Amino acid sequence: MIKNEDINVKPFLKWAGGKDKLFKQLERYLPTEIQNNSIKSYYEPFLGGGAVFFKLIQSCNFENVLLSDVNEELILVYKVIQNNVFELMEYLDQLKIKYLKLSNIDKEKYYYDLRAAYNYQRFNINYQRYSEFWIPRAAQMIFLNKTCYNGLYRQNLRGEFNVPFGKNYLPLIYESQNLECISLHLKNVTILSSDFEVILQNVPKDSFVYLDPPYRPISKTSRFNDYYKLRFNETDNNRLVNSLNDLNKSGVKFMLNNSFSVDDQYIDKNYSSFVTSIIVANRMMSSQSNKRGKISEIVITNY
Repeated sequence: MIKNEDINVKPFLKWAGGKDKLFKQLERYLPTEIQNNSIKSYYEPFLGGGAVFFKLIQSCNFENVLLSDVNEELILVYKVIQNNVFELMEYLDQLKIKYLKLSNIDKEKYYYDLRAAYNYQRFNINYQRYSEFWIPRAAQMIFLNKTCYNGLYRQNLRGEFNVPFGKNYLPLIYESQNLECISLHLKNVTILSSDFEVILQNVPKDSFVYLDPPYRPISKTSRFNDYYKLRFNETDNNRLVNSLNDLNKSGVKFMLNNSFSVDDQYIDKNYSSFVTSIIVANRMMSSQSNKRGKISEIVITNY
């Protein structure tokens, strides 16, 4: 059991575009109402690894929290941690024990066999109704995330997890204190798998909305939105702009992260009425090490 509830909670998955290392920069752009706890509700419709939520929930006293992501596999894991964290860790221990007993060659085979089973079993999962079958599936997803190449979660258009083996022979699969503390923080949180447009309807005025959508491509080789079977395209970006304009008219404060390019006219065209700031991030998800490095990202707020 947790002995110190002040443990520094952190993401339990590595996720494309995760904001764990960027939070200190983002913190400067949070609304002042976050600091004085006058924000009553928190909404995050592109949850991903949840780094910003995990940071905020340790210091903010939100009365209501709604977390959402269109990726039903991701939301399944969050709900299992919320409801059955100890059973989840038992399944993770079973997977880890089997894995560590194998030779390196057999570990690779174990990974691919588990990946194949994970992909096949998705047809037998009811993502709309929580059940005991969600627990081993959540364990499989976490285990695959910790042993796959570059800790990446990616699906093809058929919805298959298709990341190759990462040659991580002694992985840290999970940290029990961290998962237990996350479970406690999620107890009174609403967690949904939904399109962002649905989540952003009728948001109360005294709310803060943080948005970290799949980034708009800034070059022909950029593929920020290709990690999930449902691609986030220009139509989706336009829907997002409309939702943000509605939030602004309702007096709801929001912060949005996205890609940045000096010659990107889309930002000027759609966000010129808001406040824009630039931060510097390290690109870590590329499969080619020479394409990893510092890049500029934009922070857009309406306050």
